[in-house]
Amino acid sequence: MKRIVRSILNFVGLLLASPYIGWGKLGLLFASERLYVESAYALAVAPGYLGTVMRRAYYWALLPRSAWDLGVEFGSVITHADARMGKNVYIGSYCLIGRVRVEADVLIASRVSVLSGRRQHRFHEGQVDRDARFQEVTIGEGAWIGEGAVVMADVGKSAIVGAGSVVVKPVPDGAVVVGNPARPVPGRS
Repeated sequence: MKRIVRSILNFVGLLLASPYIGWGKLGLLFASERLYVESAYALAVAPGYLGTVMRRAYYWALLPRSAWDLGVEFGSVITHADARMGKNVYIGSYCLIGRVRVEADVLIASRVSVLSGRRQHRFHEGQVDRDARFQEVTIGEGAWIGEGAVVMADVGKSAIVGAGSVVVKPVPDGAVVVGNPARPVPGRS
C-alpha cells in the first residue's frame, strides 16, 4: 500500500513539475544550463512534502541519472544538469550541489556546498578568467557529509565528513575527516 501511495505522489509531483521540466529541457536542448538552473531555483522554494516530490520529479526527468527516492529538501539546488544521483540519496536544506556523482545511500546534511572541483576560476594578469574548469566530484556509496561542509574533492565510500569541514583533497574510503582543511581523525581512518 505504501508503495502505491508513493507512486501516486511521485506522479502528482511529475505533473506539477512539468512546466519547469519543459523549461529546463528547452534550455538543455539549446545547450544552455541557464533555464535548467532557473527552474531548479524556482522549485527549490516549493514548500513541504509536495515541494520535495516536485524536486524529485524535476531531477529525475532532467539529470542523466536520478532515482525516484531522491530527497532534496527546501532551498537546495543541483546546479549542473550533468550531475548524477544514486539510489536512496538525501540532500538536506539549503545545499548547493555542483557537477557531482553521488552514489547510493549518501546523506548530505543542511547548508553543504559540493563544488565542481577546486579550480573553477583562474586568474590571468590580475583578472578572473571567465573560462570555468569544472571537475566532477564523486561522493562514494554510504558517505555522510556533515552540516555546513564544503566539498571540493572526492569523498570515498562510507567516509564521514565532519560538520563545517572543508574538503580540498580526496577522502579515502571509510575515513573520518574534520577541520579546515579536512584531516583524518587519528585512530578512525
